[in-house]
Amino acid sequence: LDLTVKGDADATAKSLGGTVLPTGSVRLQNAGQVSTLAGYASGDWWVQDAAAAIPVKLLGDVKGLNVLDLCAAPGGKAMQLAALGAHVTAVDISEKRMERIKENLARVGLTADCVVSDAFTFDRAGYDAVLLDAPCSATGTIRRHPDLPYAKDGSEFGALIDQQEAMIDHALTLVKPGGRLVFCTCSLLPDEGEVQAEEALARHPGLTIDAEALHIAGIDADWITDEGGLRLRPDYWDEIGGMDGFYMAVLRKPA
Repeated sequence: LDLTVKGDADATAKSLGGTVLPTGSVRLQNAGQVSTLAGYASGDWWVQDAAAAIPVKLLGDVKGLNVLDLCAAPGGKAMQLAALGAHVTAVDISEKRMERIKENLARVGLTADCVVSDAFTFDRAGYDAVLLDAPCSATGTIRRHPDLPYAKDGSEFGALIDQQEAMIDHALTLVKPGGRLVFCTCSLLPDEGEVQAEEALARHPGLTIDAEALHIAGIDADWITDEGGLRLRPDYWDEIGGMDGFYMAVLRKPA
């Protein structure tokens, strides 16, 4: 079980008998009932896979910035952004999931402007940064869901890939000139990762990819892909329990 901590990760790890991972998340073994753990009721941390916590870290210092979390449920990234001092707008199509986000924000003592909306009809523009964790095949979660190859036959993947492409194009209209879009998917499929980034660059003249943003604590240079994105795999950190598979890239809009 991985936790993202609002305050001192070392102190939280010591309190819960966990370890601090290279990227700053706290990992627990045999955690038991989450709501009974020290720090849950006081909102000191929230559950979030270590890989899922990395996209926000690629934005660096976001204090005072206006950041949109598009497709925000279950809310971990919105909480990260708010904890770092960003002015957060969290958008999700599901009213039920948005209620869960609001509950989580309240528990950890953070705030965000929570909007129930289809991502494609949300049209407020001018954000310093947009975070798009797009709906995907979820093949990157195979470490936690080993039945995945039997549960999915891949028939829906084509529609998801087309949707991701359209979401990237729409999200870029919400980013102010010179701003950034972090695109990510919890997928192991290049068509939901590397290929999406390459094709976005081809569709949008002047759009660039910021590979320098990937040089943060805990990231191995070998994980950086040829086009400048970051590819995470379940076998990375194998000796300490692995991580979810993810792809992420920081796209910068021309000024």
